[in-house]
Amino acid sequence: MATTLNNDEIKIKPAAVSKKCEIMLDEAFAYIVENSLKQAEIMISQFEETLDKLKKHPGIGRLYKNGMRMIKLGKFRYNIYYRENEDNIDILGIWHTSRGTEFEEQ
Repeated sequence: MATTLNNDEIKIKPAAVSKKCEIMLDEAFAYIVENSLKQAEIMISQFEETLDKLKKHPGIGRLYKNGMRMIKLGKFRYNIYYRENEDNIDILGIWHTSRGTEFEEQ
């Protein structure tokens, strides 16, 4: 699937969220929802918006290591870690910034 913008073709790549990332996202949601359901819903919305951006522009994240990139999750103190492949984007995990930048793909 491709869309045309100003006569430049943009390839939209599918994003595959890993099981590890799903678990991490569930844990983050559970933590945030303890204080505010609204904020937890906003976090999920911003996660989805960020994935939409990555599908169109996978290079926008900062290089991390081992071919991984990272991008901030909206206004939240989480980074999304991902790897761009030829045909898709693998979403590897999210990591709270207070834990440093020691996210490890497993």
